[in-house]
Amino acid sequence: MKKNKITWLKKCKKALVWIWNSFPLPQELGYCGKNTILLYPLRIYSPASVYIEENVKITHGLTIINSPTEKVVIKKYAVLAANCTIITNNHRKTVSIPQFLLGASHINDKSADVIIEEDAWIAAGVTIMAGVHIGRGSIIGTNSLVTKDVPPYAVVSGSPASIKKRVFSTAQIIEHEKHLYKKEERMSIKQLEELEQKYFQNISVYGTSNGVDENIEKLQQMKSALHYIEPELNN
Repeated sequence: MKKNKITWLKKCKKALVWIWNSFPLPQELGYCGKNTILLYPLRIYSPASVYIEENVKITHGLTIINSPTEKVVIKKYAVLAANCTIITNNHRKTVSIPQFLLGASHINDKSADVIIEEDAWIAAGVTIMAGVHIGRGSIIGTNSLVTKDVPPYAVVSGSPASIKKRVFSTAQIIEHEKHLYKKEERMSIKQLEELEQKYFQNISVYGTSNGVDENIEKLQQMKSALHYIEPELNN
């Protein structure tokens, strides 16, 4: 009976530790903007080094493996689907040190922040590695492994992830950003031209401009239901 009681108490302790680690409160984060939606459970190793802006949705199962010195920044309008993983460090194999000790000792670690820019969509099961910068408005396909930077408005997928399509045409990006950002926050014509030349030659467009006008009422309903914070625009 005593042995069963000890086993039960150990299980309770483990359950409490799991609950404590899997339900980080917004106030534990380095910053948590208004109308940030956190769907639990989440696992964040160093919550104080995670910064999330407003109108962000993070679905259950997110794991962020970071130390107190490694930041994760998730900017406004971004969405992370279920079971994503963000890793801000990596271990370089080192002569004479077994892996069992290498990870724990952090010798020859690669340590770098991860930044997810505005309006990015990270699909289910994506893994993002140390030092990666996810560009504004980009889409990361399901179960992708992201090992290098993703340019703005790119659709990437695979392991490792590579560009498959572009989210919008240049004209569509200009129109899209008028509705989301102040003038000074929008990408310039020069930036868009450079983006086109460097990444999007002969790349097809994934997104569309259709279906907005006939769904205005539905869109307003969703804004109300999700407590959407309207951007302060200056045309």
